[in-house]
Amino acid sequence: MTKTFAACRLDGLIELHDQHPGDGYFAIAEGDPAELRRVIDLTADPVAGLAWRVPGIRQEAEPRANLGAIASYIRHLSTQDAPGVRALGV
Repeated sequence: MTKTFAACRLDGLIELHDQHPGDGYFAIAEGDPAELRRVIDLTADPVAGLAWRVPGIRQEAEPRANLGAIASYIRHLSTQDAPGVRALGV
């Protein structure tokens, strides 16, 4: 099974990677590419129809507030009953 990682930077824009994203990113979840994309599509805020943003992220917010939004989103993903997807960092 191929594993895909969902990750974001402090701006909350979610990206999908074929390997762990590394420094500068917050790993959000990992799993089956199609199922991970489906879960993110259902739970994240759409951006221009082709991307997603972590809910609650505000460009003008203090970094600590955006970190809180990312942590809340990871906790929310951990409650989803999505086979083959696992929230990270909880």
